[in-house]
Amino acid sequence: MHIFQAVDIQTLPDFPNRENQLAIIQRRPLEGGEAFFQHLMKKPFGVIGQVFKESSFEDIEYLLEEDIPTRLQSDPFYEKWLADMAEVCSIFCDTLGTEVVDFCLGTERGCRRYHTDNVPLRALVTYAGTGTEYVPDEAADRKAFAEGAPNEKIIKDPSAIRFLNTWDVAVFRGGPKGLLHRTPDAALNGPSILLRLDHPSFWDGIMRLKNEQ
Repeated sequence: MHIFQAVDIQTLPDFPNRENQLAIIQRRPLEGGEAFFQHLMKKPFGVIGQVFKESSFEDIEYLLEEDIPTRLQSDPFYEKWLADMAEVCSIFCDTLGTEVVDFCLGTERGCRRYHTDNVPLRALVTYAGTGTEYVPDEAADRKAFAEGAPNEKIIKDPSAIRFLNTWDVAVFRGGPKGLLHRTPDAALNGPSILLRLDHPSFWDGIMRLKNEQ
């Protein structure tokens, strides 16, 4: 399995020049997050929008203003969390070579089947709950996957299944040669908090298709 692992988020912009299927930037959770997220997950929410590199903190603060309870916005941890997401957005802009990224943050996840993303690169950060589940190519039946088989037929070696850690920044390479991954059962059946970032053309394409229907 081709994974690029590092502990410095500043190395992430080098990932597009590599052949790896997945980049994982290992990080330690910020203090105070566990209790904060437990309160936040009591009510489902989902936010989408665009975040610009030069105003990432302000953009995220504006996007979340109506969805995060006021009492949690006054928690000292909240500003630290905003700053962390702003940094991730800024670094991912550098990784994509763009000035803006598509931002999606929420408590509900629904990618039940193993898949690869229909985008060149996608960034994920699980702040609470179980991280994204992935499997190396040698432990998966890619032919069964291509034929639309269920997960049980795709996985050849269940012991090879891996999960991303909370707070780690992961960037999956998409397309036919991308690494198979999915939402784990624990996150399908319970709340979590996942940040997903995409190239700005991702939502442009979705909205264009929606308007054509």
